[in-house]
Amino acid sequence: MRRCSAPSGAGAARPGRCWTKRPSRHCGVGPGCGPRRRGAPRAGAARSAPRAAGSGPAAARATAGRPQLGRAAGAAPDLTELLPQWLAAAVRHGYRAPAALVPALLDAARARTDLRPHALALAGSRGLWLARLNPDWRFALRGGAAGMPELPGPQDREGVERLWQEGLFAERVALLGAVRAHDPAAATALLATTWTAERAEDRLMFLDSLRVGLSGLDEPFLEAALGDRSRNVRATAAELLSALTGSALAGRMAERALACVGPEGIDPPAECDAGMLRDGVVKRPPAGRGERAWWLGQLVEAAPLSRWRERFGGSTRRR
Repeated sequence: MRRCSAPSGAGAARPGRCWTKRPSRHCGVGPGCGPRRRGAPRAGAARSAPRAAGSGPAAARATAGRPQLGRAAGAAPDLTELLPQWLAAAVRHGYRAPAALVPALLDAARARTDLRPHALALAGSRGLWLARLNPDWRFALRGGAAGMPELPGPQDREGVERLWQEGLFAERVALLGAVRAHDPAAATALLATTWTAERAEDRLMFLDSLRVGLSGLDEPFLEAALGDRSRNVRATAAELLSALTGSALAGRMAERALACVGPEGIDPPAECDAGMLRDGVVKRPPAGRGERAWWLGQLVEAAPLSRWRERFGGSTRRR
C-alpha cells in the first residue's frame, strides 16, 4: 500500500492532522497521525516522551497466562465471572500481566472495584506508569503501596471510624481486613454501619473479605444480605452461609434436597420458587443442562453432608 509523504514548508499540514487525505491510511509521520492508543498522552500533551516503565522481576513469566487473561479481561464476556479467581491465582503464583494486556486489565479494574487489588498487583509498575498517562486509570494511583497511609490499630476506635467513613476504597478494604484479623465480629459491625450506602461492587468486595474468620456470628448479617439489590452480593452471601453447616440457610437447602432425594428414588424440584432464589439458587441453567436437574444439583451441593447420613441411615466409618 502506497504511503503518503509528509510535505514541508508552506504546504505542510496543520498540527494535529494526518498528512494523508484518506483516513484509513495514516502516514505515521505527522503530529497526531493515526488513532490514539489507550494510555497515550492526548493531543497537546508534553512533547517529551515519558520515561519507560520497568519490566519487573516476573516479566519472564507473563507470557504463560496471556491467552487466558486476554479472554477473561474483555475478549470473552462469558468468562468474566472467572476473572476474580484467575487474578487471585495469578498473584498467588507471582505472575505479572503481559505488557500488551495491561490496558485491558486496567479497564476491567476500573469497571469492577472488587478486581482492583489483584489487578494492580498483576499490572505492576507498568500499570502505575500507564495510570499517570490516562485519567481514566488514575484510581490505580490512589491507595497504592507507595501512597497507602499507615492504618490505625484495631483498638483505636476513633481512628478506625474516621478512616472507614472518609478513606479511599483501597484504604477501607485494607482497614476492614486488619480489623477482621483482630476481631471478626467488630469488622462485621463496622461494615454494617455503612452497608446500605455502599455501591454494589464495593459491597461485593467487602462481603468477600468476611471469608477470613467466618463464623456463626456473621450469620445475621449474611442472612440480611440475601435480600440485597445486587445478584452477585446475594450469591456471595448464600455461598458464605452454605459454608456454615449450622446456618439456617444450610438447613433450608438440606430440607429441599432431602425432599427430592431418598432411598425410594429421585424427584427433582418442579419449580424454582422465590425462597430458592433468595437462598442463592440460580434459576437459569447453563447450556445443555435441564432446569430441574440444575436446581437439584445446587440443592444437593449446599446440603451439609451430615444430613445425608441421617437420611440414608449409613455410617461414615470404614471397617
